Amino acid sequence: GTYTATITNNTVETVRVSAAFDGSDVGNAVDVSFTFTSKTINFKGSIYKTMKSPSTGRIWLDRNLGATQTQEVNSGTNSAAYGDIYQWGRRKDGHESRGSGKISTRLASITATDNRFIVNNETPDDWTTNRAVDDNGEDRMAAWADGGVNDICPAGFSVPTKAELFADTRDFRNTAEALSSFLRIPTAGFRGHIDGALGNVGADANLWTRSVKGSKSYSLNMFKESARFNEAVRTMGFSVRCIRVRVKQ
Repeated sequence: GTYTATITNNTVETVRVSAAFDGSDVGNAVDVSFTFTSKTINFKGSIYKTMKSPSTGRIWLDRNLGATQTQEVNSGTNSAAYGDIYQWGRRKDGHESRGSGKISTRLASITATDNRFIVNNETPDDWTTNRAVDDNGEDRMAAWADGGVNDICPAGFSVPTKAELFADTRDFRNTAEALSSFLRIPTAGFRGHIDGALGNVGADANLWTRSVKGSKSYSLNMFKESARFNEAVRTMGFSVRCIRVRVKQ
């Protein structure tokens, strides 16, 4: 006969099937496991797929936010895989475009918008106006969570914490290993906080987390001969890769 089951996620799911013949249930049920490797997500004009970590089982988007392609290991540098460049904690307002303009005027709140990249070399080095506006970053850490006021990831996903990103990148020693990993992290470079210029494109890879340390925030910075987490000023522009939020049981 024909059996229909509704699949509610893109990981392993068990469906219980009871066979029936001539209107009579035979009473025997069978557990069948289906494994799905990817799910397509259409989000703000971009198409993403999902991938599952072979070590932690966590689900990630297959590319950086704003990227139109995934980075293939043997394809060389691919600008279509670079994606957007975000200042830490900011919403998607146009500033993240790699070619957006720049401005030195800082924003008066964490939810204010401006389609330009904010440059700053003062203390604290931030894109908000003064210490009274989320100096410790806790509001923006919450704002970049799933459903937060500055949420930039698809529903059910968020910018990862330092612990979440570390769990799936702990063995990275350089950009080559980041690229060959299941995450396929491209060398998208960065955007500088002082002059707003793109830098090290095709050489370095940088990912924001939403975790904070004092007046700075954690990023994963990957180079030709090293990879490490650093405390970065929040006006720096880095790539973002979203992780699916754990479902509470």
